[in-house]
Amino acid sequence: MKTSGRWLAGLAFPVVMGMTLAQSPPPDAAKLYEQRCAACHGHDASGSDRGPALSRSRRLRTRSLSEIHDIIQKGTTAGMPPFPLPEEQLQALAGFVRSMNATAFDAPPDGDTAAGEQFFFGKGQCASCHTALGRGKSVGPDLTNTGRQLTLAELTRKLRNPNAQVSDSYATVSVRMRDGNTVRGFARKETLHWLQLQTLEGRLIVLADGEYEITGREKTSAMPPLIATAEEERDLLAFLSRLGGLPAGALPGGGETVGDAIDQAAIDRILRPKPGEWPTYNGNVNGNRHSPLDQINQQNVKKLAMQWVYSMPYFGLETTPLVADGVMYITGPNQVYALDPRSGQEIWRYSRPRSTSLTIAADAAKGANRGVALLGDRVFYATDDAHLICLDRLTGALRWDVFMPEAPQHYGATAAPLVVGAMVVAGVAGADDGIRGFLAAYKATTGQLAWRFWTVPRQGEPGWDTWQGNAVEFGGGSTWLTGSYDPDLRLLYWSIGNPFPDTDGSDRQGDNLYTNCAAAPAARRAAATASRTAPAVPRSGCRIQAELRAAVGATVLDGHHVVQAGGRVVGRRHPVGGSAYVRAGAMGERRSACPAANRPGGT
Repeated sequence: MKTSGRWLAGLAFPVVMGMTLAQSPPPDAAKLYEQRCAACHGHDASGSDRGPALSRSRRLRTRSLSEIHDIIQKGTTAGMPPFPLPEEQLQALAGFVRSMNATAFDAPPDGDTAAGEQFFFGKGQCASCHTALGRGKSVGPDLTNTGRQLTLAELTRKLRNPNAQVSDSYATVSVRMRDGNTVRGFARKETLHWLQLQTLEGRLIVLADGEYEITGREKTSAMPPLIATAEEERDLLAFLSRLGGLPAGALPGGGETVGDAIDQAAIDRILRPKPGEWPTYNGNVNGNRHSPLDQINQQNVKKLAMQWVYSMPYFGLETTPLVADGVMYITGPNQVYALDPRSGQEIWRYSRPRSTSLTIAADAAKGANRGVALLGDRVFYATDDAHLICLDRLTGALRWDVFMPEAPQHYGATAAPLVVGAMVVAGVAGADDGIRGFLAAYKATTGQLAWRFWTVPRQGEPGWDTWQGNAVEFGGGSTWLTGSYDPDLRLLYWSIGNPFPDTDGSDRQGDNLYTNCAAAPAARRAAATASRTAPAVPRSGCRIQAELRAAVGATVLDGHHVVQAGGRVVGRRHPVGGSAYVRAGAMGERRSACPAANRPGGT
């Protein structure tokens, strides 16, 4: 679809057209419907005052055949009674209702899907405004699932006549700012006192009363009609009709098109955050969690007062909010939220069902999650079942989804990822249940694996000889706490957790590398190896209650807290009733130790 730099707003919200049948229903299905359903839902299934429409329903389009079957059989809490019919009749009715809501995905048109994809990402310039299958630019709505949302007739109408219906959230407005400048964009969300304005370049601005005035509202779509040959239109419809969601795994091939590349400016924003921003888990990749802001101090902190509350459906939150470009990002179990930090208004949310597997790590199964990572127009998040996902910062749409482990074990994930250059690094949890721990880096644009560092070696690998016994197969070594990064040395610093079994060392004699260590893999190696390691404690048969965060460049050493001084990377790790050790980052040698008992509570 030739766009001439203009985007395609209308595709996300269709004009209701005629239904498309995926297949002919059973011969007696229409009669069954007339007998059992028409009195409430209408003879033409268009609804009545007694029941909702069962045809052309966006809600029913998302329901599977089995889900519709169960609704008919069991009824609903909204008032529809159950129909305990014979199974053959239930299946016939479910199929009939499903056929009245068939989407383009159910009945794809003739056409060359590959040619349509090439047109979408090439000549048609669609990807200059839309994302699809993780690629493109988010000026207009994401189209990854559009084949399951629209009928073929609706898709065709929106390509040919985008002005037929324009979504409220993509209505074009002109706004005069307080400084006198005028900005043209989309009123993504408008309330009594706030406006979420998306510019035509894809930047979000949240404005309060007194900061703006809407001077014009356009009734037409910013999307022009399709300019294409009949064959190109047919092929494009074939491609769009097959968009039924993003498949799991890294994006194939290069996976990059218009708007996909990570530029150096985006990387620099993470390495050198702007004042007032907190774009990574520790505030800065060096891990020191220091903010130079001084507006809130000892004299005025008592004047702080609550401004807003945003409720999340989980009670055990461990998230560290990130703030960048005037947007706050918070997380819960398999949930990511983008909020306006001034008003607390939700901008978007992403959620997926929590894992029901009994094999994922305990803390992950309980819902623990510590946050996201940001880079350019992307948000990175680790799910409870050890998937690393990439979301679009503007819309929250899923851009890629990779399963981090090579094979299923008791893996989970709770840590916030860490951005290193154009890569995103993530760790796993599960050492208490027996895993082979690792740290992995992925290409930010595609999710393709860049390298993997195993925390428990295999035979023939460095560190193998430090394991004596059979425990090495599932030796533990979680990487559940976000590390830090030294861009000058190009080294990561990451803490590695306890070995497994954690309380009985009889079957794991030796030093058990690289568990209970601070490891420093070279961040850009194709196959990561530990450039430096520093065992945090001598080998012990007791369980380690551990935390270690390498703070590159900190300057405090007070004799109680173990931090970094004089360019040395310092870790903190607490054995029960034991000691913590200070080590130099460049060589990993032990410099000093202080008993944990000297600090209140051993923390």
